[in-house]
Amino acid sequence: MKNKERFWKTACAAILCAISLAGALAPAAQAQGETDAAKRGAEILSDAAAAAGGEALKKVKSLELKTTGSVQAPTGPMEVIVKVQVVFPDKSRVEVDLGTAVITSGFDGKAGWLVTPQGTIDMPADLNSEAQRGIDLTGGVGLYKKILAGKPEAKFGGEKEVAGQKTWLVEWNGPSGNVRLYFDVATKMLVAAKYRSTTMAGEFEEERRLSDFREVEGIKFPYRWMTYRDGTLFSDQTVTEVKVNATVDAAAFARPQ
Repeated sequence: MKNKERFWKTACAAILCAISLAGALAPAAQAQGETDAAKRGAEILSDAAAAAGGEALKKVKSLELKTTGSVQAPTGPMEVIVKVQVVFPDKSRVEVDLGTAVITSGFDGKAGWLVTPQGTIDMPADLNSEAQRGIDLTGGVGLYKKILAGKPEAKFGGEKEVAGQKTWLVEWNGPSGNVRLYFDVATKMLVAAKYRSTTMAGEFEEERRLSDFREVEGIKFPYRWMTYRDGTLFSDQTVTEVKVNATVDAAAFARPQ
């Protein structure tokens, strides 16, 4: 009887020791997992920047591009022509020609504005981070430049499929919060980004898909951009012209008086 009692006491002590040890090891294992995810995420970002142009990207100071395509309006698809001007790291101007009217938005690195046929308004300050994310994801160039400068905080999220493509998911702590970046396993190019978008029209789960990569001045640039909002196609644009390091007047980003 005493031997049986001694056995159970020993077994219970062993179990308690194991539980205690597991509790002590769990945080260490979690920390190691996060370190590994961050390391793998950094490797994928580095490979992507190299595939997109590497050193040539560091020389990109500005981009000017034009696109044609459609945007989903309340009355249905609307054909538009879009002109985008970006000066890195934090200035942008976007003109959307609707055929019957032109809507222009700008961001000078500190504040944004919007011009419509009804007049000019200041963009809310909480949309500044949205403008910065837009700059970073213009062809992915702003993001790549940050990668080459060692700035992004990111971690590996596993293998995912996007539009039939095998991709590596990297969770990026972007200017407006978490951005899920998807890099093609074969080409290493950024082919999609998902994030929560806040606009003047409301909030959406937004996904941008990039494809048809072509070389422009030593960098790989996507010539087709598709944007989904809450799972529905919102915009389908084809790039018709790209200029790298074109001279952009600083006045382009200033709020019209």
